[in-house]
Amino acid sequence: MKYKSMTRAELADCAGVSRRTFFRWLSHNEHKETLRKLGAENMKMLPPAAVRYICETFAIDMS
Repeated sequence: MKYKSMTRAELADCAGVSRRTFFRWLSHNEHKETLRKLGAENMKMLPPAAVRYICETFAIDMS
């Protein structure tokens, strides 16, 4: 599957959780570090690599 850039809010909607819950998921140090390495630490739009990581980590089905 090809991933596209998305906002955290869009990903929260796809996951079926509130934005607050989604931001809490991402606030754990292991995820913050990985997102930083993927270049998405403080970006409004997450790059495709970060979207892929989040979808695979939290089992978010984008199809």
